[in-house]
Amino acid sequence: MTNYKFAFLFALSVFCGCQLDEYSPNQKFNGQSPSDVNARELSTFPQKPAGSPIRVAVSGDTQRTYKEAQLFVDHINARDDIDFVFLNGDISDFGLLGEFVGVEKIYSQLKVPFVSIIGNHDQLANGYEVYKRMFGAVNFTFNYAGIKFVCFDSNSREHNFNGQIPDMNWLASNLKLEPGIKNLIAVSHVSSIDSDFDSRLTLPYENLLNGTPGVLASIHSHQHSAHLIYSKNGMGIPYIITSGIVNRSYTLIDINNDQLTATEASF
Repeated sequence: MTNYKFAFLFALSVFCGCQLDEYSPNQKFNGQSPSDVNARELSTFPQKPAGSPIRVAVSGDTQRTYKEAQLFVDHINARDDIDFVFLNGDISDFGLLGEFVGVEKIYSQLKVPFVSIIGNHDQLANGYEVYKRMFGAVNFTFNYAGIKFVCFDSNSREHNFNGQIPDMNWLASNLKLEPGIKNLIAVSHVSSIDSDFDSRLTLPYENLLNGTPGVLASIHSHQHSAHLIYSKNGMGIPYIITSGIVNRSYTLIDINNDQLTATEASF
């Protein structure tokens, strides 16, 4: 082989390798990492008439728990009663591309769609950019069976408690009933009673949800502890915090006739 041909092939292999393989812990993407996963998954949702009973599995905090994540996916695949799954934040532990890719590969084995929410650990290092490229917007909504799910970034600490996270203006604009929508559910990683949630926004957030017609619940993860349900002063909507995948636990959300129930499940 002539020298110039060898040099060309070597350069090509280096270029392709940089596109396909992770070469830096701070890499934001490579040729193998997927993009717009939430849009991909939402496009596979079956059509279900408004008002139909639905069951959703809420899983949280897969960070460094790949074995448990696989067991969870196998468990869900063995059931036949789940409409879709929430991967509710802290997909990664250090915000590294390889962590996101590893969990996405596991959850992509699900026989039902999954929707991913950004967690506080997902914003470490370059994780914020990795998440947005791989999964999509951090604040988004989708409708299913007459229910509008309002998904958002509530990781205030990672934004230095700047008063902008969660984005209350965005929430107020999106937590609204619309034609064909009977109920609303808010979903984020950090709950309003957590020290990682901007305390100046706790009351505005809870007042918004409790004062908005059609809101059934606010669903969260983050605490890695036993499944918890609370309400403001014992009244109003339930705030539900699911246990962590590391505890081999998740939450089942059942919605029927405008009523929501939440139960802890193990695998």
